[in-house]
Amino acid sequence: MNIDDLLVPRHPLPRLHEQQVQALQQLPETERAEQAQLLRMGNAAYRYHQLADGHLTEDDFHHWLTGLPPRMRQAMTAAGFAAANSSWAFRRHVLERRDLGYTAFMQQQLSAEDWDFLQQQGVEPA
Repeated sequence: MNIDDLLVPRHPLPRLHEQQVQALQQLPETERAEQAQLLRMGNAAYRYHQLADGHLTEDDFHHWLTGLPPRMRQAMTAAGFAAANSSWAFRRHVLERRDLGYTAFMQQQLSAEDWDFLQQQGVEPA
């Protein structure tokens, strides 16, 4: 099987996609499928969080802060809106506020096998 075929969804940044291909090529064939599955899940999560670009607002930031535990709220308030823009938790909050749910997106992006694997892990990443 072509290694590119193991990376669907692929990373949207060509440089990082190529790094993933090279990393898989260097692995023994017996380890490639498992590593490729982890990369696919990461690529899908990255694509989800990319959807927030251009949609992050200070109103979203203040709304997000109200739901944080006190110590985290204090730290994120001190860090400020610009720092929060790279936080996957904040980006997810923004997207879900706009009815772009993480779970539905991931299920749509991943193969049935990858989705089942992710569900069996018992935790929802990112």
